[in-house]
Amino acid sequence: MRKFKFIALALLTILIGKVYAEDPFYPANIFMMDDKYSHHVILVEKSTHKLHLFANKAGSPHLVKTFSAATGKFKGDKFQSGDHKTPEGIYIINDFLSKEELLRRHGKYAEIYGSGAFPMDYPNFMDRRAGKTGGGIWLHSTDDDNRISKGLDSRGCVVLQNADLKDVSQYIELDRTPIIVVQDIHFLSKSTWEKNKTLLHDTVMNWARAWQEKDFNTYIDSYHPQEFWDSSKGNFNSYKNYKKAVFSRDDKPVINFEFISIMATDDYAVVNLQQNYQSAVINDIGKKTLFLKKNANYDWKIVGELWSKAEPDTSLAFTPSKRFFKE
Repeated sequence: MRKFKFIALALLTILIGKVYAEDPFYPANIFMMDDKYSHHVILVEKSTHKLHLFANKAGSPHLVKTFSAATGKFKGDKFQSGDHKTPEGIYIINDFLSKEELLRRHGKYAEIYGSGAFPMDYPNFMDRRAGKTGGGIWLHSTDDDNRISKGLDSRGCVVLQNADLKDVSQYIELDRTPIIVVQDIHFLSKSTWEKNKTLLHDTVMNWARAWQEKDFNTYIDSYHPQEFWDSSKGNFNSYKNYKKAVFSRDDKPVINFEFISIMATDDYAVVNLQQNYQSAVINDIGKKTLFLKKNANYDWKIVGELWSKAEPDTSLAFTPSKRFFKE
């Protein structure tokens, strides 16, 4: 009888292992990737001091490489200038500073940045709304690779060994490569990951459809009445009145959306997409960024928007190369 129980337990263990092998797990921070705004995504886990590089594979994240990294000297999310903490959130790499440029700006002190640095857009919209201050948060290398093994050893930046930064740089495209920083990466089963992705995607599509069809009630219900803020219109009520006047016009714009990416942290989600807007008075194309948070009923609501004009791309083919570092 005991032998039979042992065999049954062994078979059950094999079966469970098979189920898990057939039901892979996905990071809860990356729900949708695209060829324009997220052909590669960098995900940093502070607790393990690891940087993970993901590539777009049919819209889903595919792990390419993992590197050891150092982060801020003190644990916790960055809140103010000089606290030596690494901020947690969803950012964009928006510049590159070569070793020569760093030395020109900061003198001999800049040697600590190694071969180069990629600034991040901290503080972003969500950081500013939370009252966070400071700046100068970079992904950079070092003049002493031994620092990386210490884990907590920067003034707030994410630091890699020189060779690793050059490796990661192959996949970076300025203003188009997100870098997500979290304390812990949470992995979801495929079914749960798909469900969460669908909730966010449907929220955005319902907002887009209501805008196209001039369904004002559905459109404005997509926004968070307490937390929404617009840089020019102000709070939700002011924005609502402005949009109601716009929706009352006779014209019906044609609005198309493509190249959608969806990323999330424990606190908020970011959706990037290309918006093509055509009406009797406006014709433009650009990048729209939506910031979303859950309300008391766990429904995703828009709390902020950013838009920047852009020219249509003639080619979206991205080829990794060490263009930032010419040996």
